Amino acid sequence: MTIQVAKTAGFCFGVRNALELVEKRAAEKNGKTLYTIGPLIHNPDVVARLEGQGVKTVADVSELGAGDEAAIRAHGVGEAVYRRLEEQQVDILDATCPYVKKIHNIVREESLAGCPVIILGNPEHPEVKGIQGWCQNDCFIIQSEEDFGKLPQRKEQEICLVAQTTFNIFKFQKIVEKLREIGYNLRVFPTICKSTHEHQQEAIDLAEQVDVMIVIGGKHSSNTRKLYELCLQRCPKALYIENAQELSPEEIRSMKMEKVGITAGASTPNFIMQEVIRKMSEINTFEELLNESFKEVHSRDIVTGTVVQVTDSEIVLNIGYKCDGTMTREEYGGTDAPLTEQVKVGDVMEVLVVKVGDSEILLSRRRLLQDKTYAELEEAFETKAILTGTVQEAFDNGVTVQYKGSKVFIPASLADVRRVDLKTLVGQEVQFRIIRLQRKRNRILGDRRSVLLEELNEKREETLKKLEIGARVNGVVKTLTNYCAFVDLGGIDGMLHISEMGWSVVRHPAHVLKEGQQIEVMIKDMDLENRKISLSTKFPETNPWNGAEEKYAVGSIVEGTVVRFADFGAFVELEKGVDALIHISHLSRKFVKQPSDVLTIGERIQAKIIDLDLEQKRISLSLRDLEPEDEAVEIVENPEPEEITEEQE
Repeated sequence: MTIQVAKTAGFCFGVRNALELVEKRAAEKNGKTLYTIGPLIHNPDVVARLEGQGVKTVADVSELGAGDEAAIRAHGVGEAVYRRLEEQQVDILDATCPYVKKIHNIVREESLAGCPVIILGNPEHPEVKGIQGWCQNDCFIIQSEEDFGKLPQRKEQEICLVAQTTFNIFKFQKIVEKLREIGYNLRVFPTICKSTHEHQQEAIDLAEQVDVMIVIGGKHSSNTRKLYELCLQRCPKALYIENAQELSPEEIRSMKMEKVGITAGASTPNFIMQEVIRKMSEINTFEELLNESFKEVHSRDIVTGTVVQVTDSEIVLNIGYKCDGTMTREEYGGTDAPLTEQVKVGDVMEVLVVKVGDSEILLSRRRLLQDKTYAELEEAFETKAILTGTVQEAFDNGVTVQYKGSKVFIPASLADVRRVDLKTLVGQEVQFRIIRLQRKRNRILGDRRSVLLEELNEKREETLKKLEIGARVNGVVKTLTNYCAFVDLGGIDGMLHISEMGWSVVRHPAHVLKEGQQIEVMIKDMDLENRKISLSTKFPETNPWNGAEEKYAVGSIVEGTVVRFADFGAFVELEKGVDALIHISHLSRKFVKQPSDVLTIGERIQAKIIDLDLEQKRISLSLRDLEPEDEAVEIVENPEPEEITEEQE
């Protein structure tokens, strides 16, 4: 057996630089904690070693305080993170890879110039999130041609295009070519790290020459995952491991290993690669290893296997036997999601051997889970324990819940506290009790309603303890009627009458509220015996009549809006919740037949306050008092008729 290690395997410049900076700074702090925002690199062994040197990982800037020192990892972060660190007075040790920093500068300058930005990369990767955080304009993240629908429709505008430093160079070229082909005006910046390209190309070349290719790196490392995928395309016998401990006879059974290639991701230190090489060298020959790995397998045996292939209909596992085992979708016993989303190549699982043939072995995870969980179900049935499972299917008469490989049927009458559309429960995680267990008939019945009722009662009692007249609580608008809204206060409902929805007149609850809206309410009255609670949003401090004696002093001139007419005058809104009346006799010094003769709805006017009744909350206004007296017209109540002369006749 010969082992060939890729020359470019292991740390790239950016990762090595970040690690050296952090280790040096940690040593200078003499045991004081140095923080990193997220793991410095995607390698658990390195992160564990750094922790021993006083370097602690935090998930978010909010965990840091004034005087702390935080290192920004090689992936980089968005501009907003720098601002937050400065605002929180956190010292910054910037270990961002220079190649990543260059991308930050590019997208910032291009977007400030008005140019939209396309980023080729994984939207969930920290590096891509950091790049996005420097865009000052429209930004679009795509990974493949399937994401083209996210892009802007205007193709004639110049668009800046950059890529994640570890993006597949071949995929990059293909996407750029396709975008230009369909008419996008691209300004392409070659931001894929040169060492990444060299790393990938050397791995491809090596994979084509060896029998087995071993790729070493953290399972969360993007560049290591890409290396593995590229190697797997050239060498079907490719292994993806984090360290030497993951090498086992079962993982490499049936592999001819005269030539072994080894490469490692950019976050993999040299000492981990050396451990893998040392362990490989200790194995005399892989043929002997394979012979040792062969074992006898019988029906009903429980074995551990590694997934080597996944399709829409079945899973193939390496169980250390002379042939691989096959498990159908049904025997896997997962969810309704595509099998390829539930299981990945490299996953390890325990399964039950159903049938052993000369050239095939049939396996079942579902039956094993059923066997293992039945004892648990029996105990739960006896103790009335609460279990948690996921609703898989809905029927007219109930739903089925998946619980560790077993199907529990919950009748419609026991699925909720009220009648609901059972289809809305599909995919939800629910709690239930076992109320009937018949193993021979493979029938398990559950009850969710009793659990919900207990939770609801507990919630109600807890809520009632906190409620008192005058208290303010948060609630959710549950139902609207023509005259009120019912608000869920936490397991118990309160009624908010239309007259209590504000200081101004509300014509219909739907004008100010909507179902599902979160609102703050005040407890106006409570009848605990009948579980009736009256609510209000008319908070004392928002009462527009507060300070009315000063705001609306008699004799002062105020401005308002004409809002409605009556036979006896016009109503003017001085502010929300405060209306005043101008009696028809005070509309003018002239005779006014009806208010609409001198005013219009919506008109802004000035008037004089002639009366203020704080107890009745009434304000009287006058326009007449603001008119000059010479505009007055004398009105004679009973004029005597003039004498008509013969000439006038």
